[in-house]
Amino acid sequence: FLFAAVAFLVGSGSSAEAMMNPQPAERGLPSETTMESMNSEYEAPMSVPLDRASTATKLLEMRRKMGEVQRALDAGKKKYSDKEEIFSRREDNLRNKDLELQEALVQFNRYLKRNEKKLRQAQMAADNERKQKEQKIREIAKKRQEIFAKKKEWRRLEHMVEQNEKYKDFLQDVFQQNSKDFDQRDHIMSRYKSLKKTHAELEAKRIRIERETEELSQKLLQESKAQQVRSLELNNKYAKSSKKFEKILAEKSSEMAKIEFEEQGKAVRRMKVTSCVMSIDNLYRRCCENEAKLLNKPAVLSKEEEMDPDKMVALTIKKLNIIHTYVKDFASIVEMWKQSQKEKERAEKAKKAS
Repeated sequence: FLFAAVAFLVGSGSSAEAMMNPQPAERGLPSETTMESMNSEYEAPMSVPLDRASTATKLLEMRRKMGEVQRALDAGKKKYSDKEEIFSRREDNLRNKDLELQEALVQFNRYLKRNEKKLRQAQMAADNERKQKEQKIREIAKKRQEIFAKKKEWRRLEHMVEQNEKYKDFLQDVFQQNSKDFDQRDHIMSRYKSLKKTHAELEAKRIRIERETEELSQKLLQESKAQQVRSLELNNKYAKSSKKFEKILAEKSSEMAKIEFEEQGKAVRRMKVTSCVMSIDNLYRRCCENEAKLLNKPAVLSKEEEMDPDKMVALTIKKLNIIHTYVKDFASIVEMWKQSQKEKERAEKAKKAS
């Protein structure tokens, strides 16, 4: 009983320790070998064998061992609880450091994103500035070309002004020296103005006539194009109509061929019917010469009966019935003759036998 109680206490202590400290390897707790070494430190001293001791002595010895085991168990639990507290503090520190590291990582990520955003903005600003710089360079080159052209034009006009000034001075000198030869100067100037005005009017008229001519040519071109389109449409309609006409002719020829084929079939059938009727009439004449008396009609058909198909069919059917009657009578006669011949043969055989 005492041994069972000790085993139960040891087992409950180990299970409680396992429940208090799950997964020791993951939390950095000592292994089983370390626990065995720690238990070995608290082992009870060797006792004298109790083979010859009394029951009370054995009981006291067992209680002493149980007390030692309980003290060793309490000491181990305290040591493990101290280590667990140290490990929990270390775990809290590591968790706090992990949180600090995560926070620092988040802040660093935000810093990188801000830097990346600033970098993109700087790149976009640099691209815009580069484009504006290129545009300004092109504008400067264009302006320089314009300035060069203006300077060239200015030098040409300046040269022309100088020449005109010289010519004006020359004309003034000529006019002052020969003023008596230019009495009609105002008349010449008014004539020049009128001629200039007339020239401007004629030039405007010429431009208007050219514009009207251009408009007429455009209208003529459009009309010619429309005429070509209409001619193409008419050609297409003619082609479609010709195709339809050819199709109708082909249908007509096919229908005519069908009609001709049907007429030929009718003629063949008519010939067959006529030959059949003639054969029936011939058989009828051969079978019965007194048919006219039986039917109360002449043996030869009249023109009305030949022209009327219904009467002709009815008459042919009557003839076939009469021929059928004659054939049956002829068959019965032949059968009777055969029977009479057989009776004659039997009678002759009987005579010969007698």
